[in-house]
Amino acid sequence: MNEGLPAAPPLPDPTLVQTGRHCCRLSEQLEAIRALANAETVPLGEVVKALGTRGHTVLAVLLALPFLQPVPLVGLSTPVGAAIAILGVLMALGLPPWLPQAWLRRPISARQVVRVVQFGQALIRKLERFIRPRGEWFHRHPWAHGIAGIILAVSGTQLALPLPIVFTNTLPALVIVTTAVGMLEEDAILSAVGALLFLAAAVVFSAIVLLPLIGLRILL
Repeated sequence: MNEGLPAAPPLPDPTLVQTGRHCCRLSEQLEAIRALANAETVPLGEVVKALGTRGHTVLAVLLALPFLQPVPLVGLSTPVGAAIAILGVLMALGLPPWLPQAWLRRPISARQVVRVVQFGQALIRKLERFIRPRGEWFHRHPWAHGIAGIILAVSGTQLALPLPIVFTNTLPALVIVTTAVGMLEEDAILSAVGALLFLAAAVVFSAIVLLPLIGLRILL
C-alpha cells in the first residue's frame, strides 16, 4: 500500500548520546529524549541514564528551558535550580552526573517531556544555523569543563532562590542554556556570551541582595 513512498526517518537511538561528544547535535539528542516518552510517565532516572557522558550539560538545558520566560515559576524553580547546581558542581569536579535516588525515581509526565523537548528543538534548531564548532582548543582545555561547571552551579543556585521578581528566573536560565549549549557544540563564542551573561546576572543578583541592606543602613 505504501510502495513508492519514502520511508519515515527513524527516531534517533537514545543510546547515541553515550557514544561521545560529537555523536550528534543537541537537537538530535533532544529527539532521542523525546523517544523515551512512549508511556504516560518517564522516570527521571531513565532520562539521566540515556544522556550518558554528556548528561551534565544536556540535562541542565532540559531543566532550564521552561524558565526562559519572564514570569517566575515560584516553587518549581527551587528544586530545579538545586538539581542544576548539583550537576554543575559534579561537572566542575569531573564526576559523572548524579542526582538523589528519590529524584531519579520520580516520574515525569510524558506530555511535559514532549512539550519541553519540542520547545527546545524549535529554539535550538534556529540557533544551530549560527552555532558551530569554534575555538575547540578552549573546550579541550582541562579547565574548560571546570569553569562551565562553576557557572552552572552558581546560576542554578540563583535560579533556586524563591524571588517573585520578573526575570529572576529568566536570566540564570539563559546563562545555563547558553553555557551548556556552547559546551555541547564546542562554540567558544557562545560560551563567551554565556560568561558575559553570567557576569550580568551576578551584578543583578548582587544588587537584589545588597540594595535593601544599603537602604536599611541609610534609614538607620
